[in-house]
Amino acid sequence: MTAATRPAGVELVTEPNPVRNLNPTTVGVGAFVLAVVSQLFGLWSVGAVLLACFVVAVAAGRLRRFVKAWAPTVLLLSAVIVTLQTLFIPGETILVRVWILDATLEGFERGVTFAQRIMGVATPIVLATQVSSRRRVMIELERRRLPPKATYVVVAALNLIPEMGKQLSTILDAQRARGVETDANWFVRVRAFVPTLIPLILTSVLSVEEKALALQSRGFMVTGKKTALYAVADTRTDRVLRAALLVLLVLVVAGRILLWAW
Repeated sequence: MTAATRPAGVELVTEPNPVRNLNPTTVGVGAFVLAVVSQLFGLWSVGAVLLACFVVAVAAGRLRRFVKAWAPTVLLLSAVIVTLQTLFIPGETILVRVWILDATLEGFERGVTFAQRIMGVATPIVLATQVSSRRRVMIELERRRLPPKATYVVVAALNLIPEMGKQLSTILDAQRARGVETDANWFVRVRAFVPTLIPLILTSVLSVEEKALALQSRGFMVTGKKTALYAVADTRTDRVLRAALLVLLVLVVAGRILLWAW
């Protein structure tokens, strides 16, 4: 849908950045292609996919947000996997002794292999969540005739962590206003974090009921044809880019199969 073809009264939801303004389906296809390519040629293909993700994040003006979302999740998980595999997988080549544990070369190699697969798949997914806004994703899913319940599940999952983060920040601010120390060393922070769990969980449970009432008041379960007030453009550039990405995927997979055959 473009500005020329959209029905009267429907507003296009756009972004000022050309990369962020791409259709969410195009972004999803790109993330899928990158995730598959990262699994085909070992470590160097993972490195190429990571480089491509960082380049796209810079072009989208989302580098800082991407790194903040990627480092404490994908990077940290990969580091933990390599560490655990190195220390707990037995092997003949011992790199270093850590107390009663032996860090083995075999465990390190297995950990790197496992971590690179996770990093290759998860990094494009994190990038896609930072490039496409949740609102645009919801509108595009509705345009693609995805069932409303499935659309709500996807959007609710995308909103879960940001909403809980805001609620946690509000609770911590309230504790600081009451004189509770929350910004000292790690032990004090852990001790202050535990009392926030109960109000955080209760707030999350209560918000479910509020969302259910809001959805009901907006006719969420009403059957029949529905009208839309907002739309996301699906331009010729998006369609050409999706086709090019799928062709690239076919060529890369075919090349990998030929290399296996030889």
